[in-house]
Amino acid sequence: MRKYALPSAFLATVLFFSAFFALRPIVYSSDFSSSETLLGAGAKWAANGGTKAAYVDFYDNVLVHPNPNLDLSDAWGLELKNKVSSLLQSEGFTVDTFADIPANLSQYDLVYLEAYFANAPSDAPALCSYVSNGGGVVFWEGSMCYLVYYSKTMNTGHDLSSIESWFGASYYVNTGGAAHVSVPNPFGTTLNVGDPLVSGQGYSNAGITSMSADSQVAAVWSDGITFAFAHEFGLGRVYWQSTQQNETPSSPQNGNSNKALSLVLHGSFDYGITEQAKVKVFAELKDSSTRARVSGANVTIQIFDPNNTLWVSAKMVEAINGIGIYEWASLYTIADMNLQVGVYLASVAATNGELSASEIILFHVDPPANSTGAGANQWYLATIIALILGGILVIPILVKKVATRRRARPI
Repeated sequence: MRKYALPSAFLATVLFFSAFFALRPIVYSSDFSSSETLLGAGAKWAANGGTKAAYVDFYDNVLVHPNPNLDLSDAWGLELKNKVSSLLQSEGFTVDTFADIPANLSQYDLVYLEAYFANAPSDAPALCSYVSNGGGVVFWEGSMCYLVYYSKTMNTGHDLSSIESWFGASYYVNTGGAAHVSVPNPFGTTLNVGDPLVSGQGYSNAGITSMSADSQVAAVWSDGITFAFAHEFGLGRVYWQSTQQNETPSSPQNGNSNKALSLVLHGSFDYGITEQAKVKVFAELKDSSTRARVSGANVTIQIFDPNNTLWVSAKMVEAINGIGIYEWASLYTIADMNLQVGVYLASVAATNGELSASEIILFHVDPPANSTGAGANQWYLATIIALILGGILVIPILVKKVATRRRARPI
């Protein structure tokens, strides 16, 4: 019998496109919203054919480790646990639920990390190794932040660069409003570009910026910040999604769907600890299509100190009415506030009707210019003086020795 081999180029093409999207669209059940469907399909993609899932959920975590920073008295946690378990089961998974990350990850094809406080920096190496060796991980909302910063509160740091290589992005931000699908048929679903995922969300929702070059964005918020993405690392896969809601929102009907806001931040972002100046941040808000400034918007600012603790939460006011430039200034000067030296993160969010935008900037407060330099300069000066004095003393001795040797040389 004659055997036929498929051309290698064809096989490579099939493998490439099947990495993120299934070859046959999956019609999702009406029991789940569009955002839940995306979450389930992303989880299935991350498992890469596996069917055994470990679900580390909020409800069990707080039940085992009571935490005053998370109130589950309204049964929200149990409802979420049941819904996600049902969603994973609908994708063919057998699901084990946990209060903490299981010690033996290798027995699972997928680890779904929902519970913030189950994660700690000490868990990051094991998860990295698990993914590298072929495991799949789903991160939900801000759970991955706790792999970088140890915290048992809802506030934590945003810089994810230490896990970027295997997570797939390097910065977390707060955003919200509405989100939609940004690629056709993500992970083989029937979802399409522009399909709404969530709407009417406040601006403390999870978002991701600074994506790795090889990460695949599947959905975005209305301000362009990532809502969901996939990433491959080693032999394994990672999927992250901001959130999900139980009902699919209707598509916008107001004709503003093509409009968007842009936000640019200005200011001096290099301060000295002894400066007699106030910290100021200016936000310039524009219509992205017309480039005209937008006046009368609601603009807020949050500033986190070097310990990632919320330092400022305030409303920015329009510097001059009608010009679309908003300002926040500290009440006191930097010297008077006795600020901590280090890097500060400012997150600014703007809303105008149904449109929104957000942006972040970093500024730093430096120690006094002469706090370390004065001692060094004195040391260098003392060294130079010592060398000069040493030269004055040593040179005559050397000259005398040379002259003595010349006189003593035999003829």
